[in-house]
Amino acid sequence: MMGLEIDVATEPLMTDLSGLERRVAADRANSRSQQAEDYLRLAGSLTELAQGLLTTRDDPSGRDRTAEALEPAQEAVAIRLHWLVEGFVSYEYAGALQDALRLFEQATRLVGHRQLATNTIRSACSAYRQVAQDYPDVQAMCADGLSKCGVWLMRLDHEAAVAATESAVRIRAAMYARAPEQPGKYLASLSTLLRTLMVGRSRKQAIASYRALYSQVTTTASTAQLRETRIEDLDLTLKTTQALHKLGAPTLERAGRLTQQQILYQSGGDLATIDEINWRLALVGLKPLAAGAMPEPPSRPVEITATYGAIAVRCSAPDALEQVRAAVGAAYATHGATPVDAGRFAGVHERHWGVKEPKVNPDTELGADVVLVERASGSWVSVKSLNWEIGALGKHPLAVALSAKWPVLTVATIENISYELCLYDNGVATQYAALGRPAGQAPLDAPLAPLDFATLADYGADYASETQVRAAFGNAAMFAKVTELPGSGIRQAAEKRPLTDYGPDILFFGKD
Repeated sequence: MMGLEIDVATEPLMTDLSGLERRVAADRANSRSQQAEDYLRLAGSLTELAQGLLTTRDDPSGRDRTAEALEPAQEAVAIRLHWLVEGFVSYEYAGALQDALRLFEQATRLVGHRQLATNTIRSACSAYRQVAQDYPDVQAMCADGLSKCGVWLMRLDHEAAVAATESAVRIRAAMYARAPEQPGKYLASLSTLLRTLMVGRSRKQAIASYRALYSQVTTTASTAQLRETRIEDLDLTLKTTQALHKLGAPTLERAGRLTQQQILYQSGGDLATIDEINWRLALVGLKPLAAGAMPEPPSRPVEITATYGAIAVRCSAPDALEQVRAAVGAAYATHGATPVDAGRFAGVHERHWGVKEPKVNPDTELGADVVLVERASGSWVSVKSLNWEIGALGKHPLAVALSAKWPVLTVATIENISYELCLYDNGVATQYAALGRPAGQAPLDAPLAPLDFATLADYGADYASETQVRAAFGNAAMFAKVTELPGSGIRQAAEKRPLTDYGPDILFFGKD
């Protein structure tokens, strides 16, 4: 096997067409020596000339010489195909041949020489088939070349395109039977074949033709191995891959046992995920996903076991924590409350102040307070207030202030009594959801819209659908898990360790 490579890239690139034409003439004269090196240098010069001629199409200042690019492009391909068959089969040489073929295909498309393109690309297919037979070590390169030629032939000669992609599949099938560790390339060639067969045919006819050929070239053992291909090796979109993992389907075989309803449930109703999976199943002879049916999950039992209140701020910026902390300080400053040391909070030493039992604070003006600002899961930042742990519904002064810049959701839980969520946006309360309600609260000034659970699902844990979020509502712990909203307040934080140990995350405000 010869692997001689001619490095034309080291020579200075000539941009003027006259210079390129002189160079082609000089290289053509040198090729009379009949040496491979001189012929391949000529092929490189011809390719550059063809490229230069094609660029005149977009040059308004000069004459359009696109049509003249066809002859040097075709000659460059002919030279490289001849020496490919003669044994120049290194991968670098194959890349140069592909570049020449691509340029030739572009030229024929622009000029309109359909038959010339068809005949030349057919010749390339014949060369790849012969080289694959003569040099088994480069069969992979030949299969790639045939697949590319099949794509080019799609608009020129459908039968030739099918033949080229079929040849690529046969080569890949033999390689996969010898080394089944990497199914990706074989599956990719099968996919190209199926797409080619579908041109001008019904899906049913194309799949029938595909299955007949697939059964010819793929052994029973290879089929079994392909069906055990890991999901990660199938070139699926991230959404489809995540849905399959959540449903416990790590292989293609297992994916085929699922139903369309299960996939849609996990992918938020994205029909493209069904098409993706069905296409891969068809490649290995499996039936498409059954429609199926999936009952709604039962609602979680109501479980409100702790009292707490917190604010969740939706901010995905890299410095979200710093931005929210600064906004909290600004909100208190607006109401005349300023930062103080822990020892001066409430006018007494920290040994004499503590976390009191929570109660609804109806005040709409901020004052002395202790606030814990922490990065929660996902893009939520939790803000936990001591004196406004549970504020007046729809009028929480800190939530109102922070919602001027970000969407804000207040969580207020009173043990065994109520679980309330209120969404604030642009400084006002807009949406609301609750189970139960503590006695004595003032009525709302205006009715609020129902809380959008679909948005909560999008913001929350990546495995939770809207239906799952709805089903969990009422079970405080489970709901916090699937939405990634705060599941505790400042009192629970104080039980873990002294508030003064939270460093820059804890803020103390005093007011004269």
